[in-house]
Amino acid sequence: MRRGRVLSEQEAEQKSKPFYWWLLLVIFFEYARPASYFPPLGILPLNSALPLGLMLATFFAPGMRPVQDIFKDRMAIWPLLYLLFIFVSLFYATITTRAYTVFTLVLGYVFIFWMIVRIVTTEARLRGMFIVLIFSHLFLLAMNPAVVLDPSNRNYIAGASFLGDGNDFSLSLCLLAPLAVLLALHTKNNMARLLLWGVMGMVLLAIIGTQSRGATLGIAAVFGYLWLQSNRKGLGLFAIIMALLIVLAYAPPVYFQRLGTITSYQTESSAEGRIQAWKAGARMAGDNVLGVGAGNFPNNFPRYRSDDAPVRWMTAHSMYFLILGELGILGLLLLLKLLLGNMWENMRLRRWLVRSAPGSKTTDPVTSPKVVRPAARRGRREEARDEDTPAQQLQHSVTILRFMNGSVIGFCVAGAFLSVAYYPHIFVLTGLMISARCIVAQRHGLDLGVLKGTAAKGRSRRPGRVLPPLPGAEGQGPTT
Repeated sequence: MRRGRVLSEQEAEQKSKPFYWWLLLVIFFEYARPASYFPPLGILPLNSALPLGLMLATFFAPGMRPVQDIFKDRMAIWPLLYLLFIFVSLFYATITTRAYTVFTLVLGYVFIFWMIVRIVTTEARLRGMFIVLIFSHLFLLAMNPAVVLDPSNRNYIAGASFLGDGNDFSLSLCLLAPLAVLLALHTKNNMARLLLWGVMGMVLLAIIGTQSRGATLGIAAVFGYLWLQSNRKGLGLFAIIMALLIVLAYAPPVYFQRLGTITSYQTESSAEGRIQAWKAGARMAGDNVLGVGAGNFPNNFPRYRSDDAPVRWMTAHSMYFLILGELGILGLLLLLKLLLGNMWENMRLRRWLVRSAPGSKTTDPVTSPKVVRPAARRGRREEARDEDTPAQQLQHSVTILRFMNGSVIGFCVAGAFLSVAYYPHIFVLTGLMISARCIVAQRHGLDLGVLKGTAAKGRSRRPGRVLPPLPGAEGQGPTT
C-alpha cells in the first residue's frame, strides 16, 4: 500500500463503509445460506466469492484497523495457532483427506475472523454485527416455522449447513441471547427495544422446539451468569421467572422427558452414546500424544470404542472430547485458550477500566495505563456517546465486555454436548471480542499494547502509555 495523506476518522469510516456492508453480507450468507431457499442466488458461488473477495480487499482497502493494533491484543495470535495445529495434523492423521477438509474449512473461518478485526472499528459496526447474526437466525426460523410451531416433534433447519441440526441451531442461539439483551438494554428506541425482547422470547421458544438438552443447559448458564453480573438482581429474577413461565406454558411433555435423561443417561441411548464417545476420545489421546488428526474421530471410533457401545460409528458429541481425540492434550489446551482466554482478557480490561477511572482509589499513575480524552469527537454512529458522563461511558463499556463473556459461557456449556470445535462460532466470537476490546480501550484512552506487556501480579510493570487513535483518527491511521 502506498503511503500518503493520513485519513481523518470520518474519511476512514466513509472509505471503509462499503467493506463493512460487504462483511455483513458475508456473515448473512455464511449463517443463513439464503441460496438454499432462493435457488437463483446459487447460480454464482457467492458463499465462496464474497468472503474471498473481501479477504483480499482487507489487505489494500483504506480505513481498516491497523494490523499492529490488532496484535496488541493477546488473543489475536491464537486463532492462527489453532489453524496451524490443524495443518500439522495433516502429516500424522489416519486419513489425510479428512484432516485436509477440516483445515480448508477452518481456514475460511480464520479469514472471517480477520475481516472482522480489520473492519469492525466502531461500536456502531459492532452492533451491526450483532444485528445481522440475530437476523440470520430469525431468517432461518422464518424459513422453518415448524421449529417453533410444532414443538412436540424435533424439526431440523433445512438447507442451513452447520446449523441444520436442531441442537447446532440452539447452541448458536445461546451465543446470541446475551447480545440481544445487550442491544435491548442500550437502545433508545422503544420499538427496537420491544423487538429485541421479542427476539429473546423467540430464542426460548426455538430452544424448546429443538428439544436440545445441551442448549437448555447453555441458556440456563447464560441467564445465571447475567443475573450474577446484574446490578438489578430483583429485575433480573423477575425476567428469569417470566422465562420459566414461558417454558412451562409452551414446552410439550416430550421436552421435559428429554431433560430428565440428563441425570439418568443410562436409560437413554443418545445420552449413553455420548458417554461412550467421550471415553473413546480420551483413549485416542492416551494412545496418540497429538491425537488421531483433525476430522478423524469417526473413523477411529470403532478402534477405541467400548464393547458395550450402542453404535459402531459416531462422532464425539462434545467439542472438548472431539479436540482431545483429534488433536490431543495440546489441541484441547488451544481450544480452552481461545474460549477462556477471551473471557479473561475481557475481565482483565474491565479491571483496568475501573482502576483507571478518574477518582478511583485504586488508580496508580505509574502502574495503570493513563486515561486521556480522545483528541477528536467520534462520528454520529457512536450515538453521541461523547456526551455521556465518564461514569456512564465506563458503565457502558463494562457492560459490553460482560455480556460478550455471556456469549462465550453459552457456547462453552452447550458445546460440551456437540462437536462444534470447527464451526465458525469460535472465530466469529474471537473477532468480535478483539474488536470490542480495541473499541473500548480507544474510548478510554488505554493502550492494549501496555496491557499485553503487563507482567504477572507482584512483578514490576511498565508505565502506561497513551493509546494512538484507531484508524482514521487525526494524526494516526491507515494511508492511501
